[in-house]
Amino acid sequence: MSASRYIQVLLPLKLDWEPTYALPEGSEVQIGDRLEVEFAHRKYSGIVTSVDVTPEPGVDIKEACWPSLPAATGNLLSFWRQLASYYLCTPGEVFKAASIPERPIKRQPRKKEKTAVPVQLSLEQEAAYSSIIDAFSRHKTVLLEAPAGSGKTELYLRLAADAMSRGKSVLYLVPDIGLTKQLEEKVSRVFPDTLAYHSERTPLARHRIALEVAGEEPRFVLGTRSAIFLPFRDLGLIIVDQEHDSSFKQESPAPRFNAREASIMLAQCFGANVILGSATPSLESLYNAETGLFAKVDLKKSLSNCSAGISIINTSAEIRKGGMSGEFSLKLLEEIKAALGAGLPVTVLRTQRYSPLIEDELARLYPGADIQVCGRKEVRTLDLSGPGLCVIMHADAFLASANFRSDERALQLLRLLQGPEGSRRLVIQTHEPKHPVFQALRSGSSGLVFLDERRQFNLPPFTRLVDIVISDSNPKRLNYMSRLLASSLNKTPDQVVGDGRASSTLRITLPRDRSLKARKAAIYAAVKAFEKDHKYIGHIVIDVDPA
Repeated sequence: MSASRYIQVLLPLKLDWEPTYALPEGSEVQIGDRLEVEFAHRKYSGIVTSVDVTPEPGVDIKEACWPSLPAATGNLLSFWRQLASYYLCTPGEVFKAASIPERPIKRQPRKKEKTAVPVQLSLEQEAAYSSIIDAFSRHKTVLLEAPAGSGKTELYLRLAADAMSRGKSVLYLVPDIGLTKQLEEKVSRVFPDTLAYHSERTPLARHRIALEVAGEEPRFVLGTRSAIFLPFRDLGLIIVDQEHDSSFKQESPAPRFNAREASIMLAQCFGANVILGSATPSLESLYNAETGLFAKVDLKKSLSNCSAGISIINTSAEIRKGGMSGEFSLKLLEEIKAALGAGLPVTVLRTQRYSPLIEDELARLYPGADIQVCGRKEVRTLDLSGPGLCVIMHADAFLASANFRSDERALQLLRLLQGPEGSRRLVIQTHEPKHPVFQALRSGSSGLVFLDERRQFNLPPFTRLVDIVISDSNPKRLNYMSRLLASSLNKTPDQVVGDGRASSTLRITLPRDRSLKARKAAIYAAVKAFEKDHKYIGHIVIDVDPA
């Protein structure tokens, strides 16, 4: 009788350890194999992480079930562990996020591909393409600054065609499902078998896509942040479009990752290239380009001085001299009238607080007019490539935020509304016409203008932030446990946010140096020990790099 053999299995659960199982006699497995196991009287699909291990004495060991399911590559396991380490969660939680509902379906034979349309580039695009290829040859992540309408999508598709020709798969990430649907038709002209992956696809469709991606042939995937967990076999290029967008950050559940940073981790595991594209790059990415960590490529020159196309109306002054009609200044109404008279489209950016009032008043003043009222998140799906008028009614609402990124994001929004090379006129109503955001807008400055302030207040990108969010239905217990947890971390938190009724946030600032990983690990260990020692029944969440 042969001796028993034992394996360790990663489960899609919040466990800081990996259970040991006995292999059925005569079975052969290797790291990455998926199989079915029982844990706490429930069946789970697990992944083999170690073989021929020695079990702890006295531990009750169950036998692994069979047959096995499609294997996970070592690249994916490495990526999951790296993601768990960075975002302070367990590999099991990452595995759960990556799990796709299993269906008893067979891989369908590939249909004959339609004729693809070759990608043609302009001279300017060709120059940017050459710069990107040079950066890739130096193993650099590329930051592409490309205003709306400049042709960055064509550039992406040319780079993707290069990767596909080498037998490599491509992942094209966008921040919103609406953008996925908007781009799918355009992308499919070049890659007819494009796989569109997002949360609105049915479980069966997502499972079919996972099988396709795990196959031998290279695939082109267009998707939202969840597509980063697909079981790629050989990835050659990751495109993160609108890399500045806060929707790339997952708030819940764990892993609370940012798809921009996670893409770079995933690419490292595969030896793939990464291109981060935006008309208004994030300050973090601009800083990484300034310090040489990224290579920056401009598809078109950044806006220089487009102040002629910007009108900033001081609402405080207009109120004093009787120049207001409800929420609208008389100057603004004249701007709208002139644009409509010239046959130009008018876009009005709303805030949730004033939305119904604005829409009703515009409908009364300009019945049947071509005026589009939209929210901040809808702006990214608009076609702003041609001339027109963009109106920001209550600009102060986008500035008055406790979030230290509010100025940066307000400038990004205004830059986007300007369109390529300032093709759209901006009319902004504000009580603070001399605010630094409007000064930066007039001067054509990028987000780097806020670097000195970030350095002065010890904020990212010069530091890293970790938020520990404690939720509890009992306000007194919440207050007590929050202070107790802060004490157990051997420091007073830099910031305590919340009304003390439902949740409290301990914000910890960490230096951006070689000690970062160890300091984060110490925070994770302290929180876990706190939960165990106090048998705390509330809910504690660790959020690394909060949005």
